[in-house]
Amino acid sequence: MPSWARVSRSGGAPGTPSAWITPPPAPSPRTLTLKGGFTVLDSQQRRLHRHAHAQGSSDLASYLQARAQQQASPAQLASELATTPTVVRCLLDTAGITPPPRQVTAARRRRSSTDQHLAIRARELGFASLQEPDRTDRAVTRRWPSTSIASELGVHAATVLDRLDHYGLPRRRATIRPHRATARQRACWAAKRQARLAGLGFADVEGYLRVRRVELGWSLRRMLAELQVGSAWLKNQLHRLGIP
Repeated sequence: MPSWARVSRSGGAPGTPSAWITPPPAPSPRTLTLKGGFTVLDSQQRRLHRHAHAQGSSDLASYLQARAQQQASPAQLASELATTPTVVRCLLDTAGITPPPRQVTAARRRRSSTDQHLAIRARELGFASLQEPDRTDRAVTRRWPSTSIASELGVHAATVLDRLDHYGLPRRRATIRPHRATARQRACWAAKRQARLAGLGFADVEGYLRVRRVELGWSLRRMLAELQVGSAWLKNQLHRLGIP
């Protein structure tokens, strides 16, 4: 038998290292292959899904889609999901959803806050909502101007005009201001002027003008700046008292 065909006792051909010298091959890494229609969720995803379900959605994806259509801000979503706006933005980006601009969400927050104020004020006045017939009586039957409705509700007149358009109610302009409102405004101005005079050490406007205008020779502009009143009112007082 040729020498190259001989087999050593160790099991290898002559000239090759023995089996106890040659290390065994490294074991191949074990792999786990998952097949089927399911998704593996970590603890954070499970928590987010629970919060989305608590908000009335079947899962997190449908929740994000629904709230995006409602133009909710990432900060609002973060509050509802008990997470951070950064996490919410990552979720929206992964889902391919673009959040609304901040100007839009800020405007929606302001409108929502105003609506809450209007609802509370309407209840204080004895109405369940602004749409009640008795409530719309202000604009339709009584023909109140928007400024009077705004004063009663404690909001800006532009807000009243917006809600009137929303509910399809006619706009009314204030042609003649209600007497009571005018009287209240005048009384308020008089009280402010009197408080200002008292703070300067004068009992009335005549005493003030005798000192400032007659004795010290103050200009009209200087007195207006100190009293913080209208020019027409101060000129009328000078004319009434005969002070040049």
